Amino acid sequence: MSPLTRKKKYSALLCSLLALLLCACGEQPEDGDTSGETPPVQADVLTVRTSGVMITLDPASVTARGGETILYHLYENLLRWEDGGDGWAVLANGQAEDYTLETDYAGNATYTFTLRQDAVWSDGTAVKAGDFVFAWRRLADPANGLPHRALLSEIAGFQEVQETGDPSLLAVSAPDDRTLTVTLQGSPAYFLEEICAGAYTMPLRADVPFYANPIVTNGPYSLTGFTRELVSMERSETYYRSSSTGPSELHFALTDDSAADYAALQAGASALAVDLPREVLQALADGGVWTPEPVTSTCAVALNTLQAPFDNENVRLAFHLAVDRQAVVDALGDLTARPAPGVVPYGVSDYSSSRPVVEAPVQDDGPTDPIIAGPEQVQPSPTCWDFRTHSLEVVTAEHSHDYETDRLYAQALLAQAGYPNGAGFPEVEYLYSVEQENGRALAEMLRTMWKDALGVTITIRGVSEEEYETALLPVLPEDAAEGEAIPAAPFQMAARELSPAYSDAEALLRQWHSGSPDNVSGYASAAFDILLDSARASISPDVRDACLHDAEAILLENSPVIPLFCRGGSFQLAEGLEGLYRAPDGVFFLQDVHAARAAG
Repeated sequence: MSPLTRKKKYSALLCSLLALLLCACGEQPEDGDTSGETPPVQADVLTVRTSGVMITLDPASVTARGGETILYHLYENLLRWEDGGDGWAVLANGQAEDYTLETDYAGNATYTFTLRQDAVWSDGTAVKAGDFVFAWRRLADPANGLPHRALLSEIAGFQEVQETGDPSLLAVSAPDDRTLTVTLQGSPAYFLEEICAGAYTMPLRADVPFYANPIVTNGPYSLTGFTRELVSMERSETYYRSSSTGPSELHFALTDDSAADYAALQAGASALAVDLPREVLQALADGGVWTPEPVTSTCAVALNTLQAPFDNENVRLAFHLAVDRQAVVDALGDLTARPAPGVVPYGVSDYSSSRPVVEAPVQDDGPTDPIIAGPEQVQPSPTCWDFRTHSLEVVTAEHSHDYETDRLYAQALLAQAGYPNGAGFPEVEYLYSVEQENGRALAEMLRTMWKDALGVTITIRGVSEEEYETALLPVLPEDAAEGEAIPAAPFQMAARELSPAYSDAEALLRQWHSGSPDNVSGYASAAFDILLDSARASISPDVRDACLHDAEAILLENSPVIPLFCRGGSFQLAEGLEGLYRAPDGVFFLQDVHAARAAG
């Protein structure tokens, strides 16, 4: 098995098998006429059909699907993503030509980045370290209410910024124009990937405040047009890696109609389509050569451990084992979904230096202790792989189950809890938001499974998103004293979408920590808390990952949450084009796309 990179690949993903149809990009067929031969490829001007409607191009404000892809073409961070040779993105130097790392005796990391001399904005002005300081302090400032503020939560001073409203307390500084220093609380493994190479932490100029519709950018392309339906850009003349083989123009057509997108691909009006129609996916699935693209989201059921009957661990585990996850996926008919082996979805990074067995032996003397070694000159390299794949190696979560065996065990657990064949079991309510995709169908399916397997009766209720969110929050008495125990939330069981704020398992698992304000289940486990706290304090990626995998195993055994399925995605590149690479969550890099070279 090969090493995996950035939220990483799943080995069955074969991009080349998705390239089915020839595309001429940039020319619309007249009157939708697709008869005759497909026009030849014009790789110099690419039109891409992608989901989502853009209302802003401010990196710190973008939330639309497809937004990361657009930002990565307009801007470049300290580090960038390049093709790892297998169609998946790997870390490389970006606006920073190198960096050093120091770690103190408390395990707090300090990174010092040196910007490249040829890093300039599209107006010819040099990119300065102060541009990163300005952008990150702007993002951290609570007064701005920016959606990705939590990304910076592990930078020293972040909490003080939240409490005082003074963004200058964030521990990022620019000793000179080419030097950026960042001090962290601990050594968060995701710092390089999610912050230094992320889309939402791109540098900004304080003297050019047109962030929503940028007139200057520092990436491979410059903006030429922006509406809610179309974002157009041309290759930057000032970018230090300006490609002579990639497209000179990119046009992102923003739609929500997968059938129309695929038709445009067939007609030669688009180079790339995402969210392929079901019939296309079915053909690929029937051929046995397709695996869904990873999307970092898991659909699950949260159980309230502070209220009967789910305060009983045996009851929770019985409900967990009584769910046939493969049957759920099959019934929903979503070919991009996969049964969830755990709460952490596919596509989330692991940062361990350990690897599955590879063809060639790799010298690995283990991680260097930065306290002993002092400042280390480091270069970005593939250092992480998929959490779900790793869980198979360390056997913390089985990826396949015999449902009949699980069902019999679930019945025994329920009987042990005092409810043989469901006798005497109280009626409980399953809550879901009417805005949740397939919310009603999923609820009815689970109710039937629990009735058939356990003999219990479940009431299902769909409510507004506002009522749903309110039900998952505890109601604090007005006269509650500081330090008083938080009461149970009013729900019993509820549908829940689990998505980490960034590509890191701890970011997701921590919501079940007993001290987390996001712990809607009221779950408390000393062993689970110790593992998460140890992971956060660990300098060694190997130790950290081991703690996180063991923590997920405890969570699955205690079952305050029942993972159902992991969401996925799909895409298709036009035949005759190559050079596309991507990352999970539908992030695509097109700056190196070109006409395919003839074999031989």
